[in-house]
Amino acid sequence: MSNISKKLFKRLHLNHAYGQLIALIFVPITILACVGAMLVITETSNAAKAQQRQMAIAILTRFQPTAEGALNLLSQYPWQFDQARNSLQNMLSEKYILRAAILDSKGQNKISIGYQDTDPWPALKAAKNTYIGPIKFNQNNVYATQISDNINTPYWLIIELDNQPLEIAHYRVLIVLIATGLLTLLLLLLCLNFYSRRWIAPMYEIRMQLQRLNADTLDQHMVINSTGELRLLQRDIANVVKRLHFSFLELREHTEQTEDDLRRTLDTLEVQNITYRQARDQAIHANQSKSVFLANISHELRTPLNSIDGFIHLLLRQGNLSNEQNLYLQTIRKSSAHLLALINDVLDFSKIDAGKLELETAPFDLEEAVFDVMDMLSPLAAQKHIDMTFYYADNVPVHVIGDALRFKQVLTNLISNAIKFTPDGEIIVRVRMEHDDIGQCLLHFSVQDSGIGLSGTDRKKLFESFSQGDASVTRQFGGTGLGLAISKQLVNLMHGHIGFEDNQERAPTEKGSTFWFTAMFAVNEDEEVIQPQYSELKVVSYLAHPATANVLRTYLENYAVQHIEAQSILDLFSRLNQLKTAENTWLIIDHSGDTEAMLKEIRSRYTGNLAIYGYQMQLDPNMLNEYRAQPLHQPLSRSALVHLLNNDMQYHEETHEDFNGQGLHILAVDDHLPNLIVLEALLSELNVTTTKALSGQEAIDIIESRYTQGLKAFDLVFMDIQMPVMSGIDTTRAIRSLESTFEDHKRLPIIALTAHALSDEKQKLLQGGMDDYVTKPIQIEQIIQILTHWTTENFKKLPTVERTAAIESLDSNILDWQQSLQLAANKEDLALDLLKMLTDSFAAELNEIEQLIELEDFPQLEHVLHRLYGATRYVGTPSLQEVTGSFEQFVSTLRKERRKADDSFVQEVLKRFDEMKAIIQQVELAAQHVLAQHSS
Repeated sequence: MSNISKKLFKRLHLNHAYGQLIALIFVPITILACVGAMLVITETSNAAKAQQRQMAIAILTRFQPTAEGALNLLSQYPWQFDQARNSLQNMLSEKYILRAAILDSKGQNKISIGYQDTDPWPALKAAKNTYIGPIKFNQNNVYATQISDNINTPYWLIIELDNQPLEIAHYRVLIVLIATGLLTLLLLLLCLNFYSRRWIAPMYEIRMQLQRLNADTLDQHMVINSTGELRLLQRDIANVVKRLHFSFLELREHTEQTEDDLRRTLDTLEVQNITYRQARDQAIHANQSKSVFLANISHELRTPLNSIDGFIHLLLRQGNLSNEQNLYLQTIRKSSAHLLALINDVLDFSKIDAGKLELETAPFDLEEAVFDVMDMLSPLAAQKHIDMTFYYADNVPVHVIGDALRFKQVLTNLISNAIKFTPDGEIIVRVRMEHDDIGQCLLHFSVQDSGIGLSGTDRKKLFESFSQGDASVTRQFGGTGLGLAISKQLVNLMHGHIGFEDNQERAPTEKGSTFWFTAMFAVNEDEEVIQPQYSELKVVSYLAHPATANVLRTYLENYAVQHIEAQSILDLFSRLNQLKTAENTWLIIDHSGDTEAMLKEIRSRYTGNLAIYGYQMQLDPNMLNEYRAQPLHQPLSRSALVHLLNNDMQYHEETHEDFNGQGLHILAVDDHLPNLIVLEALLSELNVTTTKALSGQEAIDIIESRYTQGLKAFDLVFMDIQMPVMSGIDTTRAIRSLESTFEDHKRLPIIALTAHALSDEKQKLLQGGMDDYVTKPIQIEQIIQILTHWTTENFKKLPTVERTAAIESLDSNILDWQQSLQLAANKEDLALDLLKMLTDSFAAELNEIEQLIELEDFPQLEHVLHRLYGATRYVGTPSLQEVTGSFEQFVSTLRKERRKADDSFVQEVLKRFDEMKAIIQQVELAAQHVLAQHSS
C-alpha cells in the first residue's frame, strides 16, 4: 500500500468499526442508489419524449387532409384566407398544442394559428421520413409533416407542443427518488444504531477494561454486560486475566528467589573477577616481557650473525683460498643466510602477534614487482625443469599504492612453496581484478602448481603457526612452517583473504594445488595505460608450454600483432619456407631438446629475426650469437616482449660503478668488537677511514675531543642501539645536545645499527635523534646506499673505463666476462667468486680425470665430466663448456650403447683430455688477468 493510500485510510478512520461499516454498507448503497436514480430519470424522460412524439404524429396525421384542403382553397381563392385559416383552428383544441402553421419549401409562413402568429419557425430540411421532430425551439418541441396542394407543390404542416408536462413528470420522478433515498438512509441509520449498540459498544467497553488493567489490578472483577458471542468473549478474557494474576504471583515469588540466587552468584563472580584481573595483569606483563625478550634476542642473534656474515664476506674477497676452503666458507655463508631467514620468520610472526607490524604506503609498479619475484626464483625453477608462466589481466592497473616489500614477501612465500613442492611440471601466476572502486581496487593473485598437493587433514593446518602439511615435509624440504601463517597475517593487514584450492576438485585430471590471496591497493584514477601497437609486425611462434603460449597469444592480440601459432615442430618448419626475411617478422621458439640442432635447421630455412624462449641460465650466449638469436627469458613479461618487438634487447643490462669513499671519515660505535672489526673492514674496502668506539661515552668523548682540537667533524656515525651503561638512543641524544653547543657545526648524520624486530622501532629511533637505520647483519650494499644518501657531496666514484677495456680485450671464446656477469645476475662479486671457484677446482678435477682414465673407470669419468660441464655453465667460458660437453657426450656413448671400451675409444678419450687441458690453461691465464684487474 502506498503512502497516500495509508494517509487516506487513516484520515477517514477506516481502521475503526464505524469507518469500516460506513465503507462497506453506505458507500456501495449510495453508489447503487445514484446509478439507479440516473437510470430511472433517463428512462422516464425517454418514455415521456416518445409519448409526446407519438401524440404529435397522431395530430399531424389527423389534420393533414384539413391542411391540404385549406392549402388548395387558398391556392384557388386567395381572398378566402380567413376561411382557410378557420379550417385549421380546430387544431388548437388538441391537448398541449400551442400553435400551428403551413410553411412553403422556403420556410415562408402561408397560414398560421395560435399565439404570436408572426414568430418565426425553425428551418426545416427534407428528410427521408414523412415526419420530422422533435426539434427543440423556444423551450418547446416542434414537429412537422410534408403536405402538397393540387399542383403537388411541397409544403410543411408544423405544430409546436408544450414541454411543461414533460418537466412536471421529470420533477415528480425526482421527488419520488429523493423520498425513497431518505427513507432508505433512515433505515440504514436505524440498523447502524442497532449494530453499534449490539456489537461495537461492548467491544469498546472490553477494550477500555483491558487498557485499565495492570499488574496491580489483575485481581479486580470484570463487569460482564454483553450478550451473545461478545458475552462469551468477555467471560474468556476475564478467565485469562485471572490466570495471569495467579501466574504473576508465582513469577514474583520466583523472581525474588532468583534475585537472591543472583546476588549470591554476583558475589562469587566478583571474587573470580579479582582473580581473573590479576591473571590478566600477569599476562600483559608476560606479553611485555616477551616483547622485550624479542627485542633483546633479536639483537643477540643478529649481532653474532653480523660478525659471521661479515668475516665470511671478507674471507671470500681475499682470493687466496683453496677450493676446499672456499667451499667451506660458501657452506657457512649459506647456513648463515638460512639461519637469518628463520630468525626473520620468527621475528616477523612475533611482530604481527604483538600488533607492531605496520604496512608502508608508497606507489610502486605492481607488474614489475610480481615479475621481480618470479625472476628471482626462476633459477630454482630452472634446476627442476619447471615451466613458470605469469598472466597479468588487462584491467589490472600497472601502478598501485601499497607496501611493495610485504606484498613481495607474501608472493615469494607462495611461489617458493610451489617450487619446493613441485618435482616437475608448471607454475602459473595470475593477477586479475576482484573489485574496482573509486580510488582503490581489490586484486586477486593466484599461484597454481602441479606438485604433490595436500591431503584433507593437512589442509586444516596450512595457515597455522609452526606447522607443515606432514612431519616428513620438514625433514625433506625444510622450513619453519611460519611462511603461510605470516602470509595470512600480512594479507589480513592488506584487507584481503588467503586460501587454498585443490586442482583435482576443479578438474579430476589435474594435479597439484592453487594458493590464492586478495589484497586492497589504492590507485591513481588519472593514470592511463597506453598499449603499444605493432600492426605492421608479424610473429610466428611455437611454444611447447600451453599456458605460456596462451599468455603470448593474449599479449600479441593486445598489441595488434599478426600472430601465427605453429602446432608442432614439423608445422613450424613447413611455415619457415613461406616466411619472408623482412625486418617486420619475428620467429619465437621454445628452448627444449637439442636447441642447437633446432637453430641450425631454422637458419637453413629462415634468416630473419629469431628469439629463443627459456630460462636465462639455460640459454648459451655463444650459441645465441652464433645463430643470431635474441633471448626471451622465462617467465615471459610484457616489458621483455615489448623490448623484443622493438628490437631493443639491451634493456636488462645495468652498469655498475665501483664506490670510492676516499676522503670520508666514519665513526663506528658498538660494544661488540667483532662487529666493529667487520664494519671497519667493509668500510676500508670502500676507502673509507673508520674510527672505532666501544661505548656511547667513548663516542661522545671522541666527538668532543675532535671539536676541541679543531679537527674536521665526522662525515657520519654508525651507532649500535643496545649497549651497556649508555644505549645508542641515549648516546644520540647526548650528541645532539653536544652539537647545540658547537658553533657553525652541521648536523652529524647518525645511522642506527639495529637488530630490533618491532615495527615501531624506526619511529622511536627517529624521535630519539637518529637520521636512518640499518638492520643487522650489515651488507656492503646497505653501506653503499647509506653513504651515497647521507654523504653525497663527499665521495667520488672510481672510473672503470680502463679496467673494462682491458677485460674486453680478452678472447671471448676463452673467457667472456660479459656473459659471466649475466649469468651472475649482473653481480660482479658473485661473478668473480664463481670464476675463482672454477679455476681453483681445475687442478683437482684434472688429477681425478687422469686417474679415472688410467683405471678405465668411464662411468665415474662421465660423472666427473658432467660436474665440470655444469660448473662451466655458470661462468662465461664458451670453448671450455663446448669441449667438456662434447667430451661428456662421447664418454656417455659407452653407457648408452652398452659396449666395452676398445683401444680406439681410449685413444679418443686421451685426445679429448689433452684438448681440454690446453683450453683449461688458457682459461686460467684469462681468469688471472681478470682477477688481477679487479683486485687493483
